[in-house]
Amino acid sequence: MAIEAAPSSAGWQDDRSYHARAGWLAVAILSLLSVLSVLDRGLLTLLVNAVKADLGLGETQMGALMGLAFGLFYFLGALPIGWALDRFSRPLVIWLGVTVWSIGTAACGIAQGFWSLFAARSLVGAGEAVMGPGAQSLLPELFPPTKLSFAFSIYSLSTQVGAGLAFAVGGLAATLINPGTAHELFGMVSLHGWQLIFLIVGLPGLLLAFLIFLVPDPRRKQAKKPASTNYLDYLVFVRKHWRFIVPHHLGLLFVAMTAVAMPTWGPAFYERIHGMSLGQIGAGLGLAMALGPVAALPIHARIVDRLYARGMRDIHLRYMSISVLLAAPVAAATFLVPSGALSLVLFALTGALISPYLSLPFVILQIVMPPNLRAKAASIVLVLNGILTLGGAPVLVAIITDALGGPSMVGYSLLICSVVGLPLCSLTLRLALKPVREFLTAREAGEDAPDASSPHFAGTDDHASMRASPSHRRDPVA
Repeated sequence: MAIEAAPSSAGWQDDRSYHARAGWLAVAILSLLSVLSVLDRGLLTLLVNAVKADLGLGETQMGALMGLAFGLFYFLGALPIGWALDRFSRPLVIWLGVTVWSIGTAACGIAQGFWSLFAARSLVGAGEAVMGPGAQSLLPELFPPTKLSFAFSIYSLSTQVGAGLAFAVGGLAATLINPGTAHELFGMVSLHGWQLIFLIVGLPGLLLAFLIFLVPDPRRKQAKKPASTNYLDYLVFVRKHWRFIVPHHLGLLFVAMTAVAMPTWGPAFYERIHGMSLGQIGAGLGLAMALGPVAALPIHARIVDRLYARGMRDIHLRYMSISVLLAAPVAAATFLVPSGALSLVLFALTGALISPYLSLPFVILQIVMPPNLRAKAASIVLVLNGILTLGGAPVLVAIITDALGGPSMVGYSLLICSVVGLPLCSLTLRLALKPVREFLTAREAGEDAPDASSPHFAGTDDHASMRASPSHRRDPVA
């Protein structure tokens, strides 16, 4: 049975009004499912050479399987998922998504060629599109704004933990089960080792999906006034506030290009350039990917929450613009140093510096958005992410690698993505600083609040409740 949320989770009277137990239970379960999603998503990157050899695929085909097949259907699933999350039970929609991607992961284990593997990866992408909008829609209703960055940072760490586990679990599985060797399954069918690994990793998700029904959905406790569930209201909002939203989205895409490219092609880089085995890559790269963000992201979030509480309304984006700029030379050095061990250390440091992208842009977006547009806004970000980063970044690296001279140039391809993407991210985010300050200042002063008489917004403006509360007028965060 789900723990009950606070009676009025859409309007925070003060920071003590939220139900901590319900909020952190939601963070724990959403994080577990997110770890599972990234594990299922990233497994192919570790098994790329075994799959490539067994199915006779080329470099660009593997890039398409790792990126395009996943990202395209991540995009196709995002918009209807955002609509469904704002209309139906959010735990139910998330359960369906987890079930779909688990079936897709297991289906990778029975793929016999490029197109069957492409179809299976498409299922993984379509299902996993539920996690970002689902979490971004739920968590702002379970935590007040002054605690949201930290809560979301803990959830966001699950993506890095999942990426690390993909290499650690995949590396262990590849050690125990030779990916290129045929194995008899129950004496009935012969599968290659990489196929068996996909089956072993994918099937447990069908059971773990049911945990989401322990998470409360605060919408059930809110007034039964109708709210908009179409994208027209979102487009109207974007048109009015494009000076914030456009550079915000562009900055997120630029940093995500590096953040996706590095772990996707990292295993190939360490195998080709530093001669590491799959077991070494799984342990070393898995630790590097998890350690940096796990150590740094909660600290980043705490600092930002405190500065936001002191009145720095642009701190989420200002802080991130500085951190990604500092990360650019570290990322470049990662692919230039001659030592594989030092390269892994720099990989972890790069992850620590760019880790705010996992939390801060999403938090400020959800603070700005009215609650009935949150899942839609998150889905639009997923659309862009699915096409231009998760779908495009792996293919872009493959194309640059081929253009530079072949597989041994993968490190230089990753270097180019880093030194171009990270400074562009910093520049575009800075363009959004003044607009977000002006927007939040105006809304807190009552000049840009949604019309309380509108059925689209009635009962859903968190910030209006704060302004009405005497206790919150004493708090600098409104």
